[in-house]
Amino acid sequence: MTRISTRNKPKIAFIGLGAMGLGMAIHLLEDGFPVNGFDLDPMALERLLAMGGTAASSPRECVQDASFFICMLANSTQIDQAFFTESTGAIFGLKQDAIVILCSTVAPGFPQEVLSQVHRRFSRPDIQIIDSPVSGGTIRATRGTLTIMSSGPEGTMRISQPVLQSLGEALYNIEGGLGSANKVKLINQHLAGIHIAIAAEIMGLAATMGLNTQRLYEMVLNSPAHSWMFENRVPHMLADDWSPHSALGIFVKDMRIVTSEGLSQNIPLYVATAAEQLYNFAALSGYEKEDDYGLVRIFIPHDLSLVLAAAQQKSHADDQQKFEMICNMLEITHGVTAVESLALAMKLDLSIKSLAPIISNAAGTSRSFEYSQETYWQKQ
Repeated sequence: MTRISTRNKPKIAFIGLGAMGLGMAIHLLEDGFPVNGFDLDPMALERLLAMGGTAASSPRECVQDASFFICMLANSTQIDQAFFTESTGAIFGLKQDAIVILCSTVAPGFPQEVLSQVHRRFSRPDIQIIDSPVSGGTIRATRGTLTIMSSGPEGTMRISQPVLQSLGEALYNIEGGLGSANKVKLINQHLAGIHIAIAAEIMGLAATMGLNTQRLYEMVLNSPAHSWMFENRVPHMLADDWSPHSALGIFVKDMRIVTSEGLSQNIPLYVATAAEQLYNFAALSGYEKEDDYGLVRIFIPHDLSLVLAAAQQKSHADDQQKFEMICNMLEITHGVTAVESLALAMKLDLSIKSLAPIISNAAGTSRSFEYSQETYWQKQ
């Protein structure tokens, strides 16, 4: 591994060394940042040590002497525990003027709740927080090419730029104050979560109908029914590979955030609610810790490897009509999803003009979204 001198680079505490977090931490090491990590998984800590980082036994120990504290935990409950657990929480070890970078996907109001506790309950007004949810998956995390959305105090954002630039190739400063970046991430997860769900349904349907699933995949890539998630996730379905790159449980949590925000904004999210139910059912079926594209198995319970088997299916005379019907179904669902997401974005006071290029560079994009946002943009 090629290392850059750490002489002039600030120390980073990194808590949350999961599939993406570990890749991010290792990339920071490769970019010359000293990284001290904490995670409940000893294997993750061993990997970090092997790559030149250091490991801590608690969040409090992890953040000591670190100028930046990056939090990449799975949910708000874990973040609360890492920050505020009596005697071992990060709040008891943060140095003066440390900056917290929340990279987790959480409800838009949660970063402000954390900041309020830090400033008021623990009397640490010197600590600043920016919320910087990320998108791009494990491979881009390791390469430092994530899409990163950030919001918070302007001065804190400016100081944090060298760290964020190391982790991402597309950085977006979201106006509106702390929590606004997670509003944008919420829209992305709304789109991405539904796109995975409909990809699973489509591939399960095609396999059950006796269609060649490999041929359908190739047709969708070159059609208006294309989405980033379809292109990225379906090859794993075709390979019958459920290795956890992005656990299905993440979308159980993220779709709950989406639908809860819809309720709080008094806007019905019919498609998102249906997708949430699918993820919950899959989690109850035992797939929560496996990859999210394993959702396809709830549509083929009689033969969990049917998508792979159907990839070798011979063609029949009427297959083309069936392929076109399925592509139309996929395109229509993507279109309805795009309209629902844009309606939610407007309810959250997000500018469609500003939102569009971010989503187009993130996992939630689709051809239907690109078309729909142009229509909404013209109306704004």
